[in-house]
Amino acid sequence: MSGNRAWLLGVPLVVVLLGLGGWWATTDQGKPEDPSLAPAPALQPAARPESQTGTAATKAPASTRAWRPGSLYRYAVSSDQDITLRQPQSATPAMPGMRFQLKGEWDVGLISAQEERIEARVHLRLASFSASVEGQQRLAPEVERALSLSLATPFFITLDRTGAVKFVHFERELDGLAQGLLRSMVASTQFVMAGAPRASWEATEFDSTGQYLAAYRLLAPARVEKTKRHYTHMATPQGLAPLDPSVQIQVRSLSTIELAEDLWIRSLEGAETLVVNMGEGMPEASTTHQVSLRLLDRLEDASLLGAMSARQASLVTQALASLVGQAPDPMEHYRQVLGNRRFEDMVQDLRSLPQDEKARDDARTAALERLRALFMLQPTEALKVSDILRSGIDPIAASPMLGALSAASTPEAVQVLSRTIEDTTLSQPVRTDAVAALGMAEAPTQEGVDTLWRTAQGATPELRETATLALGNAAMNLQDEDTGRAGTLVEKLSAAYRSATSPEQQALVLRALGNTHSASAIPLILEGARSTSAQVRAAAAVALRFYPDPSMDRLLSELLVTDSAPEVRKSVVFACSFRALMPLLPALQRALQSDPADTVRAEIVVLLGRNRAAVPQAEALLTWSSQHDRSADIRQAALSFLQPSARPLPPAP
Repeated sequence: MSGNRAWLLGVPLVVVLLGLGGWWATTDQGKPEDPSLAPAPALQPAARPESQTGTAATKAPASTRAWRPGSLYRYAVSSDQDITLRQPQSATPAMPGMRFQLKGEWDVGLISAQEERIEARVHLRLASFSASVEGQQRLAPEVERALSLSLATPFFITLDRTGAVKFVHFERELDGLAQGLLRSMVASTQFVMAGAPRASWEATEFDSTGQYLAAYRLLAPARVEKTKRHYTHMATPQGLAPLDPSVQIQVRSLSTIELAEDLWIRSLEGAETLVVNMGEGMPEASTTHQVSLRLLDRLEDASLLGAMSARQASLVTQALASLVGQAPDPMEHYRQVLGNRRFEDMVQDLRSLPQDEKARDDARTAALERLRALFMLQPTEALKVSDILRSGIDPIAASPMLGALSAASTPEAVQVLSRTIEDTTLSQPVRTDAVAALGMAEAPTQEGVDTLWRTAQGATPELRETATLALGNAAMNLQDEDTGRAGTLVEKLSAAYRSATSPEQQALVLRALGNTHSASAIPLILEGARSTSAQVRAAAAVALRFYPDPSMDRLLSELLVTDSAPEVRKSVVFACSFRALMPLLPALQRALQSDPADTVRAEIVVLLGRNRAAVPQAEALLTWSSQHDRSADIRQAALSFLQPSARPLPPAP
């Protein structure tokens, strides 16, 4: 036991204790707010909310849980957590106790749903947060604000189809304390069940302490009680390990869960006390945690699709049952995705895609992610793709291979993409996909950039246009690694704009310059916004979408309400979808209520509908459109966003 005690100290409170010494040091000891720390509530879930006791809560649920990508579940959340570390055989604290209290919104959005894994994005939107230290101490205001900002950073989780959370994926720079608190929230709100509710069942689940056995009991058709029976394994630096006989973990937990018709949580009221005795001479650690969830709304959010892939390069993946702050193995996520699949297995999957459109899309997504994992773990496997492409594989099956090469972005993967583009024996759709994939590669090589330039000057219009746009993406991806090469690309694109002989050419290069995200491209984009050509002005509006300066909001607002060309105004709405909407709302409202083009107003309705959860004013604007727009189709579209539950949803996968 003695060799393990150093790390055992961190295990039961790993969700919050790691790094807390620094946080205690920043408390504002001169400004006590309360005479003493209030005692933790007794271990008993709060009464069910009155709104959950009607017929909606008791309606017979579905036979399987709905795992539908693009679904966003918004919950009201509150959490109260106390942490204490005491000296052995003494009531004296080894360190001051801490309390973390928060209220806000807990958003869970489904990104993808495959046969063996579900990916979701979680976002805590805080309404209030406090962290206090026993003995009248408060964290300094600036420290509390910094922690609040960290807690509000979206993160990702990987579950299986029973709902058991296996992995968490945080932004690389997120501090350990915020990670711990968020992991605690994830673990305490998971609901694990295979199939439909039964009279009772057990499930193996995970949290930051380790692995435990949970017991569920059906109280009513849509009401379940959950308890933790006992821990079987502990998280260690080497991974999960069977519980050491000298370590005693006492857990008392009780959660009451109301289920919605799709077997997602409608409400949850939970309470837990965890006490860990780590052996002779070691402090006794304890936590009490009360958590509450209440479903506010279920929406559809298309931006969820692909959200995790877009952030993958900046994420750190860890098993939920692991020590917070433990250095992760950067390849562990890929090993978990790949499983025991081989390159040949995934090629066969792509050659035999299902006929059903949704099943086919799911199979292509799964193949892309597994191939990417393979190319990251075994880079030379990417070289096999060339032979498969030359064998005549269908473009719809080739596309996930090319996407996987782009996502892996290893030298071998970039080499295969470059050779694919210049292989004239391949079909044009495959070569065009390869151009787009090469432009999205996170680490463009000189070979790849040279290939894009040659293709941008070639004779095939579709390849030429795609390569020009891809050069803008390549310049953006080079900015962090090689600013010199990135700057050279921007200069060459700027020269191409100056030498363009038609509005079509100017518009194409402007869109490429927008893709660079480079400040040096702004003067040309602003010049394009004043062009006499509506096509060029529309391209300039699209190019502005990635520039956060407030002056760009003002320019986009001006174009939206004053430009005479509907295609320009529609492009402005598209650009708005990439930006914070609050500064743009006055112009959007004016256009929504007075723009003569149905296509422009329809795009604004969709934009507001997709951002209804984040923009409080969106509901009022949608309500106005649902009642006053002169187009019946637009009125119905606005109404569908206001009444999402009235829209029929496709069957869950």
